Amino acid sequence: RMKNSPFLWHQLWNRSVRATGGLLLALFPFAFQTLRAWQAGPSPDPAPLIILLNKLDHGQTEDAERLMRDNLAVTHQRLEEVLAERDARFDELGRFGATSGHEVHQEVLQEFQEENLRYARLFDLYRRLTGDETLYKRFEARRLRYEGAFLTHAGEDRCGDHLDWDGARQLYRQALERLEAGFALAQQVRDTRLMASAKINMGSTLIRLLEPEQAIAAYEEGMRYADQLPGEMYKGMVRLNLGNTYVWIVQPEKSLDYAQAALESFKKMGRGTWQANAMMVIANAQMEQQQYASSWETMRMALELAVQSGEDRVRGKALLNLGTLALLLKRPEAAEYVRQAMEWYQDHGEVYTALEREIVQMNGWMTLSRIAEEQGKPEEAQRYRQELAKRLQASPGRYEQLRGSPCYALYKANPSNSHRARALP
Repeated sequence: RMKNSPFLWHQLWNRSVRATGGLLLALFPFAFQTLRAWQAGPSPDPAPLIILLNKLDHGQTEDAERLMRDNLAVTHQRLEEVLAERDARFDELGRFGATSGHEVHQEVLQEFQEENLRYARLFDLYRRLTGDETLYKRFEARRLRYEGAFLTHAGEDRCGDHLDWDGARQLYRQALERLEAGFALAQQVRDTRLMASAKINMGSTLIRLLEPEQAIAAYEEGMRYADQLPGEMYKGMVRLNLGNTYVWIVQPEKSLDYAQAALESFKKMGRGTWQANAMMVIANAQMEQQQYASSWETMRMALELAVQSGEDRVRGKALLNLGTLALLLKRPEAAEYVRQAMEWYQDHGEVYTALEREIVQMNGWMTLSRIAEEQGKPEEAQRYRQELAKRLQASPGRYEQLRGSPCYALYKANPSNSHRARALP
């Protein structure tokens, strides 16, 4: 009877409903949280770029796309940080070139180029997923600018280490192609900083092609962009290059104006290596004006700054020029400075091209011989001449070969420099 009792069935039903209802209430918060998680959208911390790069390196493009889609906004911010890091790294490599050897610098630049090619695939993937052409163009403009500067550096090595003017010119022209393409992209995205830096690099390439008028035009255009930027770096750099160019074509008054302005910018930045370079240009301009006493004092300051900041290239050149100035001023330190310069170029030759090192040694022996003659020391003078003859024994016409090469023109100020390129084959 109890099994068929309506009261019993009612009680069982109530208990069943209460139990089921309790279970549903218990499960509802979990289900709601799961639903919210499903609707939450992008992860606040998507896969790092290094993971995406690794996927692309291994041909796992679909995986890279899936991971990038996880949060495109965060990926965009990370790619912006890559642009800033690449610029900072490139500027650092430029400063590194003053103290590292040519081979080491070339190796580091090559690694930097390879890294950029990897990053290019990442920016291209983001462009395909979002349709954002601007971010891709900003990166590609930088990559082309870096590559142009790399090719210019390679051309200088080809010329300075192998006297291969034709090979160097080919590299310089390739550099200009990359720089012009990078500049065009920078214009499209209105990146004034990049426009300024690309024009500065173009000027540096053109001066190595022995085209100072075109170099000056590029620098002046770059200066207009640089003057629109905050900070002093590009303002100083373009003026330093203009100062160097005007010394090279022997227009010292214009050189001084630009070099002194560059020095003020570098003082504000506290950049010792660049201050040393600016002081060197000022001293060279004063030397061209035949203001030898002023040039002597300025050159000594350039040497001091070079020693303090570790600017090894300027240090050797300052020692060499101080030897020349001491000779012109009839100072007793002339021979000592020449010897120091010869030793410096020999012991720190990795920061100079082979052409520079060889010319310094030959000129050094000739200068020391001249100083000894003027001091009434014929035996010492003869010893220096014999040392030079010994070095030239294997190739008697080597000195004339070096000085007659277009590659040498880069290292020697000369009024005819502005016309040399037209006369070259």
